Amino acid sequence: MRYVSLTIDQVDQLTQLYKSSPDHRERQRAHALLLSHRNFSIPDLADLFVVDRDTIGRWMDRWQDWVKQTQPTLNLQDQPRSGRIPNLTNDQKKALSSGSNRECTAPGM
Repeated sequence: MRYVSLTIDQVDQLTQLYKSSPDHRERQRAHALLLSHRNFSIPDLADLFVVDRDTIGRWMDRWQDWVKQTQPTLNLQDQPRSGRIPNLTNDQKKALSSGSNRECTAPGM
């Protein structure tokens, strides 16, 4: 069986991420790593999070890569993907999220 071994600081960091990240996928990955540290098996984690076993393995691999690189900030978010270009700029997204959508106009309107 494969499990993630964590230090106390790493447990604290993942717990903080699990509790406070706005990204649900990042919270899910942090939670899976914490449960793996508590000896939950990969098949059990895959069933719990409704993902493939290979996905759990990739999350663990990504964690191990981060530990080896000793980067200052933990990032379990999705990597950028190809696809459609967003219609809204970052400024427009911020205006919408702050509730003042008077400033925000969609392209072509």
